[in-house]
Amino acid sequence: MRRREALCSLARLGVEERSAIFLAFPDQGIASLARRADFALRDKLRETFDRLQPTLIVSPSTFDHHSDHRAIAWYSHCAAPEANIATYVVHGTGPAERAACTLELSGCEQKKKLDAIECHQSQLSLSRDRFLSYIRRSETFFRAEYDIVHVESAIRERLINLRHAMRVCFGIYPPSGVQPAADVQDSASDVPSLLGR
Repeated sequence: MRRREALCSLARLGVEERSAIFLAFPDQGIASLARRADFALRDKLRETFDRLQPTLIVSPSTFDHHSDHRAIAWYSHCAAPEANIATYVVHGTGPAERAACTLELSGCEQKKKLDAIECHQSQLSLSRDRFLSYIRRSETFFRAEYDIVHVESAIRERLINLRHAMRVCFGIYPPSGVQPAADVQDSASDVPSLLGR
């Protein structure tokens, strides 16, 4: 079901199905794999990066409130220790001092994002208002997190999850994004140069 939703979302953004790669790791289980020092996901990512040779890897951030997103940040940084990485936060906000750039979205781009989010019916049925709050006028990307990314203890993960759950239950969502460290408004093709590569 989640794969079908992801493919629908990508199609709405103009990405062909053949461009999607699914690694078949457990939803809601990535953080526990990281705590067990299971490097299968790191190895799969490394293999994928070696094959595709990306000039920029865009990964969830270690500042995200979702434990799997934080774990994927750790795996991505481990898989590509020399790569040009930009991160993003879905749940929560990242620190303004780490912002690398902010992309302003046009009305058309915001509509495409809404259309893409609408494909994720399993998520919308749980928290429609929260997911629709992710349609923002801008998207902030952060510098690589090699210096801070880590695997969290189960206790810290539970505390962050509890804080996030409370915000979700009571409809208290963080402000939509941060201001960039510099007043940068560029297109997606400018991201590598903005990150210093």
